[in-house]
Amino acid sequence: MSKFTDIEIFEILKKSIADRFLEENSAQSSDISKWKGQEIVVFQEDLFNRTKSTVSEKWFYTYFKSDFKKLPRIDMLNLLSQYCGFKNWAHFLHQKEIEVFGKTEKEKEPYIISRPEIDISKDINQEINEVEQITPTLQTNKESQTPTKEEKTNSSIKKIAVITSIISAVLLAGLVVYFSFFQTKNYEFCFVDSDRQTLVKNSVEVTILRQGFTPLYLNSKTGCIQFESKSDSVQMVVATPYHKLDTFNVNLHQYRQPEKILLEPDDYKVMLYYYSNSAKDLKQRIAKLNQMIDDNALIYQVYDNDYFGVEILTKQQYINLVSLPTTSLKNYSLIESESKNGKIVKLKFKIQQDEEDN
Repeated sequence: MSKFTDIEIFEILKKSIADRFLEENSAQSSDISKWKGQEIVVFQEDLFNRTKSTVSEKWFYTYFKSDFKKLPRIDMLNLLSQYCGFKNWAHFLHQKEIEVFGKTEKEKEPYIISRPEIDISKDINQEINEVEQITPTLQTNKESQTPTKEEKTNSSIKKIAVITSIISAVLLAGLVVYFSFFQTKNYEFCFVDSDRQTLVKNSVEVTILRQGFTPLYLNSKTGCIQFESKSDSVQMVVATPYHKLDTFNVNLHQYRQPEKILLEPDDYKVMLYYYSNSAKDLKQRIAKLNQMIDDNALIYQVYDNDYFGVEILTKQQYINLVSLPTTSLKNYSLIESESKNGKIVKLKFKIQQDEEDN
C-alpha cells in the first residue's frame, strides 16, 4: 500500500510533470495549476510527442487547475508517469517512496553485499606505514621508532600525491559544469518597421522552430524578445497586427547583440486601423471602410475580461461601431485581418476597457 495520500502523490506527480516540461519549454510559472492558454496547448503537444497520446483541455482543468476528489484513471496515470520518464504509475510511485522514505530492508541487503563500506583513511595510513616499515626488523626498538630522513621524505611525497589527486578531481568536475552551463547561449532580437525605422511597439508574436525541440512561443509589446538556444540556427515566424506574416532563418553563428529584424508593413491593415480609429472626417471614414470590407466578411470583437468572450458583427455593425464619436475608440486594437481579391474578408479586433471603467 502506498505511503502517500492521494493528494500528496498527485501533487508530486504534477511537480514532476512541470519540471519535465520546463526542461525544453517555457512558461510564466513553474506551478502547473497556473498555466493557461498557449502554455496548455504547448504542453499537450509535448505530451503527444513523448507518449503518442495526450489529454484534453477539459481534463487538464479538472485535474490540474481544480481540487480533485479522486485520482484519475490508471491509464491516465500511466501516461503521465511515462511523460516524466517512468515505465508506468507503479514505477513512479515506487521511486518516489524510495526518495522520501528511504530503501526497504530487502533493497538495503544486496546493496551492502555488493558495495561494502571502505575506510579510506585506514587504507592510506596502511600504505604510509608500509613505506615507513622499510627499515629491517632486526633494528633496535629505538631505531625502528625513529624514521630516517629518507623515510620522512617518502611519506610526505605520498601524502602530497593523494591531496593532488583529490584537487585534480574537483577541478575537473568544475570544468565540466562550467562548459556545460555555457553551452546554452542567450539571444536578443528586436523588430523594426522597415518604413519608419522604429521599434514595433504593438504586440509581436514570435514562434521559434528549433530542430529536435517543440516550438517556443514568445510575445512582446516592447519590440524585443530574448531566448536561449543550443542550436546553431533557428527558424523564426513573426506576426504582428500591422505587418506581413514573415519567416526568418537565423544563423546564430553570425549573431551580434542585439540583432535587428526588419518587418514589412501590411498597408491594408494599416489603412484599416487608420479608418477605424484615426480618420477625423466621418463621411470619409464610413466610405473607406465600406469600400475596403467585403459584404460577407467575418468580423469578431474580442472582449478583454476575465472570461474570454467573442461577438460576431456584420459589416454594417462594425462600421457603425467605429463611426460613433466615443473616447473608447482610442483603445481600439486590431488583432488580425485577412484580405482576398482586394477586400477584407476577415478581421478580429478588441476595444480594451480603461481601468477606471472596471
